[in-house]
Amino acid sequence: MEKNKKVKFTTTIDEELLKKIKVKAIEKGQNVNEIIEKLFQEYLKR
Repeated sequence: MEKNKKVKFTTTIDEELLKKIKVKAIEKGQNVNEIIEKLFQEYLKR
């Protein structure tokens, strides 16, 4: 199965929220992109 093409996505987010997300990503061994992509997928399933 072919992976979907990745595209650059730019937005703004609260600075403190982003810091917390980055720390959580490091703790989980993920990167922020992976977390955002998963959350978007879950959101679209609703």
